[in-house]
Amino acid sequence: MHSFGPGGPPESSVWHLVDKVRIYGAFEVLASRAVALVDVPGFGDANKTRTNRTEEYLKTAEVVVLVADIKRAVDDQAMRDYLKKLVDGSMESLLIVLTGADVPINEDQLHHLDAKQRGVIQEMCQAIDRLDDSLKELEDSSKKFNYTNSAAFKEIMEHQQRQRDITSKLRTKQAEKNTYIAHQRAARVREVFIHLYRQVYHNISKQDTAKEPPPLPVFCVGSTDFNQLLGVGRRNRAPLVFTNPEDTGIPQLCRHIHDFGRKRALSDIKAHIDQCTLLRAEVNSFFKLLSARNDSMSKTHEKAARSALTKFKRVVEETCEESGGKIDKSIKELENALRDEAENAADCSLGIIESLGEDYRYQTYRAIMRREGEWQSIDLNEELVCDMLEGSVSSLWHELFNDFWKSELELLIHSILGHYRTAIGSIKDGEKQNAKPKIATRVQDAIKAEDILGTAKQRYLFAISKMQREFGGSFKGFIRNELQAHYDLVGSECGKGMFQRMKDLNEEEFRTDNAQKLYSGLVDDVMLAVRSAKNAGDRALEETIPRLCAHIERRFVFIRKSDKISKDTRKKMLTFLDEQYIKSLAEVTLITDRYEERDTTPIE
Repeated sequence: MHSFGPGGPPESSVWHLVDKVRIYGAFEVLASRAVALVDVPGFGDANKTRTNRTEEYLKTAEVVVLVADIKRAVDDQAMRDYLKKLVDGSMESLLIVLTGADVPINEDQLHHLDAKQRGVIQEMCQAIDRLDDSLKELEDSSKKFNYTNSAAFKEIMEHQQRQRDITSKLRTKQAEKNTYIAHQRAARVREVFIHLYRQVYHNISKQDTAKEPPPLPVFCVGSTDFNQLLGVGRRNRAPLVFTNPEDTGIPQLCRHIHDFGRKRALSDIKAHIDQCTLLRAEVNSFFKLLSARNDSMSKTHEKAARSALTKFKRVVEETCEESGGKIDKSIKELENALRDEAENAADCSLGIIESLGEDYRYQTYRAIMRREGEWQSIDLNEELVCDMLEGSVSSLWHELFNDFWKSELELLIHSILGHYRTAIGSIKDGEKQNAKPKIATRVQDAIKAEDILGTAKQRYLFAISKMQREFGGSFKGFIRNELQAHYDLVGSECGKGMFQRMKDLNEEEFRTDNAQKLYSGLVDDVMLAVRSAKNAGDRALEETIPRLCAHIERRFVFIRKSDKISKDTRKKMLTFLDEQYIKSLAEVTLITDRYEERDTTPIE
């Protein structure tokens, strides 16, 4: 395809006609129907649309599967960069798949083997040599047979059978050796990769090296041998390394993905069950309260109960304000450190822009501008902001998001729960002073404040995690957004003298005053994202407090009179809850419990 720019010659371009391809099939690994596998290009693709698509998927992905060749995974710098980016993005879960485990290698290529492992291989080699010698002896002796002599027929047949038996044993021993070597290589690569992962994690999180990072599943797989063993594909040859599908690592990987999907589906179902159980308990308690028309609280008790509710609202509000103030203080400290680094980055930005004009010719320079700062291996946006996460900013960022914020939220939830229990206890103490039957305790037993607050906590943490995924371990997305209009302006230049005009526009954009304004706006965007995540979490908590208050207020319900229609209605509702709702809920719970009893031990 050719596109015609204003005043310039036609330029070659590619029209991408396919946005995405969806593949459906009876794949056993996806039987839970709770998992979708998305194949996306890696980072740094020359096509900016592909890179953006990858980053968009990573923002919402629950698990990222990083695939690499087992021969170069540990030493590949791109793999280290991927690992750093994904770990620094606070990814919910990461999974490593190393391919090519079924590519044969010689034992001499494994320099890490200890004496015991080399002894095992040596014994295998000796057994193979003995069988090979025996086979050669049989082949040599077969040349002496007189095949025209019918009397020697039985001896010839026995001889050929011994040859077949030894050949079979030889192949078995060779396969055992190849499999053993492949497993030793996989174990070594897995060990080195886990060590690399720990290094990256501790370097990024700045935490005590004694603290273990989240587990990282690493699978070494041989897909070619797996397909041959299962008769998949057109090529009909013997497997090169493995003779058992389990040894290829593919079944373990499939089970891991299947178990993840099943756990996810069960988690969603149980969340709905918990909500239904809570709803049933609340409705049940409410109707029982309405039926207890003779259990009216005394004026004194009612006044004390309402006082307990008022106090609960007040202390919870004070607790939230205190906790929010601590978090705001830490966010402000991060902002101050970030603004200091932004000033330094602004001072250095003009030199980066000038070097760009000196290092590249106009074609590359124009391509960088037209692709918003990213072209092939060149990433101007990253270069402009890479130093902003140095120094105190890095430690403050990770301390806030990986330690302080989560622990403060945990303390806040614990405090709210404590205040709630205090309020309930105060009302129950008042009930003990009444001679009438105590009905309000049934409400307390039915309500699970821990579940309500736990849901709010998860929503709060999700808001923080979502922001971190969008951040992705770099500020380059923020500066790209700040410079989008500028990139469009510079990239539109064409004709004679365009190279110099592009450089002039860029150097003017990054002059001292303009650069300081640009980076100040970048910090504003970053802090807006951080505070928006906090506000989303705060709203989750704010929506929870009225529900707890409503539970307490429900103790104030009493009926002065009850007509026959209301009584019949309440009776029917209670019958429905007992006979229909509870029975169905119990059946669903039984099913989920039965699935949970299956072995779901994580695969090493």
